[in-house]
Amino acid sequence: MSAVIVIVVIVAGFVAWNAGSAGKAVSETAPAPSTVPGSLIELPAALHEAWTTEADRPVLALGGTVVTARGGEVAGHDPATGKRTWRYARGDTQVCGLTANAGLVLAFYRDVRGCGEVMALDPVTGQRRASRSGREDHEVTLTGDGNYAIVQGPTRVDVFRSDLVRTVEYGKPDVPVNPGVQPRSGCTIGSALPSGASITVLETCPTEPYPRLTVIGASPKEASEPQETSSVVASALGSSEPVDGDRPRLVTAAAAGAVAYLPAQDGRSARVVTVDLQGRELRSVDVTTPAGGAPRDVPVVTEAGIASFFTGTSTVVVDAPSLVAEMVIPGTLGPGAVVGGQIVVPGPTSLTAYDLNSRTLVRSTPVARPGYSTGPVLLTLASDALVSQWGETVQAYRPA
Repeated sequence: MSAVIVIVVIVAGFVAWNAGSAGKAVSETAPAPSTVPGSLIELPAALHEAWTTEADRPVLALGGTVVTARGGEVAGHDPATGKRTWRYARGDTQVCGLTANAGLVLAFYRDVRGCGEVMALDPVTGQRRASRSGREDHEVTLTGDGNYAIVQGPTRVDVFRSDLVRTVEYGKPDVPVNPGVQPRSGCTIGSALPSGASITVLETCPTEPYPRLTVIGASPKEASEPQETSSVVASALGSSEPVDGDRPRLVTAAAAGAVAYLPAQDGRSARVVTVDLQGRELRSVDVTTPAGGAPRDVPVVTEAGIASFFTGTSTVVVDAPSLVAEMVIPGTLGPGAVVGGQIVVPGPTSLTAYDLNSRTLVRSTPVARPGYSTGPVLLTLASDALVSQWGETVQAYRPA
């Protein structure tokens, strides 16, 4: 009987996707370019403002293309000129999430079941590669490591392969036909990140005084039956109670443990702490934050083995494989971007590069931000363009 119910749910989801999107999507694709553009290997000594556009989701740089989302539209742009090369648009709903995984752009759209209509697009041509529709929380955080895409909301975590087949359903299930297959219920999920062949989850449960650090396999035999390899209530990760709305969250995770941000509490300053899988603190570095803690809407940027986390006043640079916070760069406006062997971070009037080996300042290059007043600044590298984003403004800089 349960198998029949599951089949009905899958078919219903497929029908809902096609009924909701048929005739409402506009797809304008582009031919694949004959050459691959080159990339910067260091922060240039001088930059000029090359082009600008608008986006209401963090931009992506993928396949030599800058990908933006605004309203119901996802579009690719030439990083040299900003010219739109392709677009995929829905007039009936808005983009609620944008991420990259396995070389594809994943555009998430919202329907009555949450942020669960997904379209996989080629970043260079805009061609549709895969799609799926399912139940998700209405507000989600998206991450991907090239093998799996993770969709995390407060009640559930879903993990997808590059073909958008779901491999893990953790937390509140779509259809509770098999009671007892989930390790626990009623917990609030704070964050979830890939960690090799596993997924690391940070959650808080009503009867537990401290956050719980859980590791599950990324590809169990049955997606609806997650395989938990470890789970501990970790006092090293602070209190389960939010502090002025701010909660602990994961910065990066690996097979040996995780790095987490902890808000200021109980007379201690905010911290970035490394813990092992038993929840034991291995190392810790104090950080400063503005009132209300580190901004939750600024993503952790993970690339080239480096995770950069913005506290609201500084950028913490973590070596992801070793789980070591190697630098805390004060006076920044957002997380950094890896450019060659440098980490480049946005400052109030410039972009500043630090050597990742020596951890020393290499260069500071002035930039203008027309119309900027306050708030975080995101930064990504696309070919030879450094693309900044603040609010809904996207500004590309190229070597002068």
